[in-house]
Amino acid sequence: MWNYSFVFPSLMMMFTLLAFYFVRKRLPIHMNRTFLGILALQLWVIVFDLVSSRADEEYANYTSAWLYALNMVFFVLYIARVFWFYRFTLDIIDTDRRSLWARLSWLPFIASEAVCLSSFATGAMFSIQDGMYQRGPLYNLLYVCSLFYCGLSLVLLARHARNLKGHVLAEGIAYNVILLAGNVARFLFPQYLVMNTFCMIAILVIYLGFMNPDLYITDRGPAFNMRGFRTLLAELYRRKKYRILGFALQNYNHERSILGGDQMDEGITQINQYLSDAFPSLLPFYLRGGRFALLGKDSAPWEAVQREIHERFQQPWHTSNATLYLSVVFASVNSKANLPSADRIINNLVLAMENAKQSSSLWDDRDATNIQEVDQQVDILRSLEQALEQNRVEVFLQPVVDSRTRHIAAAEALARIRDAGGRIIPPGLFIPIAEKSGYINQLGEQVFEKTCAFIRDNDLAAMGLGWINVNLSPIQCMQRDLSQRFSAILERYGVKPEKIHLEITEQSMVDYSMLKRQIVSLQGSGFQFVLDDYGSGYSNLTRVKHYPFINIKLDMEVVWDFFNDRDSLLPTIIDGFRSMNLSITAEGIETPEMADVLTEIGSDYLQGFLFSKPLPLDEFVSKYGKDARA
Repeated sequence: MWNYSFVFPSLMMMFTLLAFYFVRKRLPIHMNRTFLGILALQLWVIVFDLVSSRADEEYANYTSAWLYALNMVFFVLYIARVFWFYRFTLDIIDTDRRSLWARLSWLPFIASEAVCLSSFATGAMFSIQDGMYQRGPLYNLLYVCSLFYCGLSLVLLARHARNLKGHVLAEGIAYNVILLAGNVARFLFPQYLVMNTFCMIAILVIYLGFMNPDLYITDRGPAFNMRGFRTLLAELYRRKKYRILGFALQNYNHERSILGGDQMDEGITQINQYLSDAFPSLLPFYLRGGRFALLGKDSAPWEAVQREIHERFQQPWHTSNATLYLSVVFASVNSKANLPSADRIINNLVLAMENAKQSSSLWDDRDATNIQEVDQQVDILRSLEQALEQNRVEVFLQPVVDSRTRHIAAAEALARIRDAGGRIIPPGLFIPIAEKSGYINQLGEQVFEKTCAFIRDNDLAAMGLGWINVNLSPIQCMQRDLSQRFSAILERYGVKPEKIHLEITEQSMVDYSMLKRQIVSLQGSGFQFVLDDYGSGYSNLTRVKHYPFINIKLDMEVVWDFFNDRDSLLPTIIDGFRSMNLSITAEGIETPEMADVLTEIGSDYLQGFLFSKPLPLDEFVSKYGKDARA
């Protein structure tokens, strides 16, 4: 009566998948539990499909009660499998299962199961007549139920398409289309037990796309990776009490550069193995960059865990070719913080670990405090990314005036970005984030290029400008091709290099040899250099003498300190620089008295709010352009 040629390959596929799946660590997430339900239902559906079909063919060897029981179990499991595939779609779109519509979606499943169970008395879905299996009048309810849940799954995926990554949406659509095709094949060829094969193909799509343990396990030992961390937190942060203990290697990048990547990776593998063995009730994660996390219930003995990890790091880690002496800092985040998303949890944890590296306590506990700081940084980072991607970094110019004539002599180009509401974000907030995130190179180059465009499109001499200062960050100074990139931009806009002076901060002078090579390269392209923020770092007159600076800008804090407690230090510094034939610019000038005194003690140029705040380019041209000067 039935063709069994598809059943045994399906069983072989099933057992092979189970063998691969259960030998690997798995995340304890709801999606995983739903998938395990699908696997269990699929296995038993195959078994009872085979057993009930054989019994129906050999009905003479079975009582009517046995035939009813075997077929009843098969149909109940068949309908349940349909519903569990739909539940997996709910996991993909991360819907609230307690919502009204989610609860109402159970009704077709419950009704279909009720019809099936009533068949013993009503024969609605099937009956046993004269010892033989017969289809009932409502047998096609199997197809109706399957089509309903597959169709509903596709509708939900389409509605949530904007919130789903491309591959997630494609794989979700794929397995539902495969299930639809299986139902069509079963309807057209009822004598073939083919539906199980289609279901196995759908399960393989789910496994490869969503449930493959390798997607969530790091390649450095038995720990989960950042993707697994984010996936688990996306489920936990709304539903359960939890705590995360994070710790980071204190000098990870430095140690990696000294020991080499292979040795450090071997050490990280050992740390992950230690965490897995020492704390079996907690989930270990490796978050890249020498950062680790343990996640578990809020009631776990976290103080003892932290103490044990700290004691273990008092001992060395032995790799195949080296002995690693590593120190760690700790951070903690728990569910009491009420963070609104998994990404905010991760951002808080990472920031907490970075803060701990700079703290004498080596510990940063994040609960309901310090959250606003991270939220602000995330918003600023998003605004920075959008400004760079859309070429919307703005350039403001602040005048630099001649101290004797008080006429404008030059200007400084300053980067500005705006938030989602169009408000200017203070540079003291977005510049550090740009440096930490690595966007400072793009930011600096965009400012440099827009400054070149301004010089090309305007008559600097008519505005009284001899040059424009452009800031060069310490990180930009590490770019090996910086000179070539800047020279190419100058050539593109037809700007002479002497029209731009590059401002280098004292912090850039920490690595003497690197900065010296960069300056020589840029100097060969015609650029001139200004030492910015003098007095905020560690340089001295002797070190400055070894660089080809033409101007020294005194940091505003140095200037303000002089007016708070006047002594001979600042005049002596100015005299020393002037003896080296360097001109002096004083920043932070806010009162006429400050301007007069600094002019008297030797400053050549003045810059500050007394003369003008930084202005957008169009306002600067309106104020200092030819028409305004006329």
